[in-house]
Amino acid sequence: MRSIFNIIVIVLVVRSSAVWAQDEPFEEPEETEFRVSGEVSAHYRRSQEDNFPLAFFPPEFAPVGRNSVEMRTVSPGSSLEVSKATVFFEADFPRSIFGRVKIDFIDLYDRNPTSGDRNIDVDEAYLRFGTKYESLEALSGTHVYALFGKAPKFEKQLFRRLTSYGLVSTAFNRFNDIQLQFGGSVGTHVYFRAQVSNGNPLFMRDPNALAGDNGVVPPPNPDITFNSGFPILYHAEVEEVAFDDNMEGGFGAGVRFLSEDQETGIDILGFYYQTTLSDAAPLNGTFYEGDIDLLNGAPVSLPIDPNDDSRTEWGVNVDMTARGLGVFFQYVDEKSAGLPRTGLEVELGYSFVTGDPGDPKGLFTMFEPVFRYSRLDNDFSSPPMFVAPSLAWDWAKMDIGLRVEIMQNIDVTLEYAFNDITASQDIDHNEFLTTLRFRFP
Repeated sequence: MRSIFNIIVIVLVVRSSAVWAQDEPFEEPEETEFRVSGEVSAHYRRSQEDNFPLAFFPPEFAPVGRNSVEMRTVSPGSSLEVSKATVFFEADFPRSIFGRVKIDFIDLYDRNPTSGDRNIDVDEAYLRFGTKYESLEALSGTHVYALFGKAPKFEKQLFRRLTSYGLVSTAFNRFNDIQLQFGGSVGTHVYFRAQVSNGNPLFMRDPNALAGDNGVVPPPNPDITFNSGFPILYHAEVEEVAFDDNMEGGFGAGVRFLSEDQETGIDILGFYYQTTLSDAAPLNGTFYEGDIDLLNGAPVSLPIDPNDDSRTEWGVNVDMTARGLGVFFQYVDEKSAGLPRTGLEVELGYSFVTGDPGDPKGLFTMFEPVFRYSRLDNDFSSPPMFVAPSLAWDWAKMDIGLRVEIMQNIDVTLEYAFNDITASQDIDHNEFLTTLRFRFP
């Protein structure tokens, strides 16, 4: 309770100072403005099928209709599916106060386990005091802001050109966190960020579209809906509010340079996080638990340091734009309970504008080919009898896609993922994904 009180006090103090720390003149809005919008995404997905036997499990652990336990493609073959319907609620209040709520329905590609997790998720819900300038937005001058609620971490890539995620964006910052975030800028080129948050628990999921099912139905002979996939370690969704000794702290600083027309620019951000892993983080829809309990495994553990329950993470973002060309690069170095791993990801897209995107009668107004390369290197090995040996595999992923604006508020994205997995056998795990998205109003 004292932690919550302290956070509220900090928010109120920053709220009072945020307006007056602006270099530009403050203009009081005449009235509160509310906005409601939404989008729906439908897909054709085709996933390549493969499996990796886990011979050490006893026969009663094998799913219904099978003779052994194995890691297997989550949902092989072709499928037509609606993954998400989202509603956004936004409000601009007087004195530079902004509120946002984002609610996802169905949420098929973010559910983990896929068949056991929630079908409705409050993905964002926060209040912000003062103006926050996102990556490659021109800084108007010295300012500060504060944000409190469930929101994206400050190093997350907010503008994603493909529906799928790369390995780094999956492993480290796919999900939002419940946090107090504070930041601002000094002049028009230098900015800073800091946050105190719940910290996303360590869990496992397949990096393709569907997370898979792990621990949904207990043995003997579980009757499963989806397969396990080939999971990697990742920072899972926050399941509950818990202001305790395991909270995560992070800070960052960056520089930003833009041309006068803001069509060319570069933004470089460095960041660092530290938290204490819980003994066992409960997760919705699975009897497996995250953090240390997952790393301990069954019947044997990953080679964790028994005297180190910390997670530290540092990295750098580089975001660039040059008249239609967009490049986003991220590098992350992390150590969890003594287990080190690194990841890098780079995404390139070029927008060919063939019409006026604001014309409601315009057809095929933009084409954007996209290339993304990501890799995850684990500097530790998995014992032969660990429950999910794929957590220690080195992995490279290449995504090639094309995003097309069909007409105003309707676009389609076609993409293919090539997975190169370092395992004791060849793993075929490529995936084709087509996404048709409708936005409203």
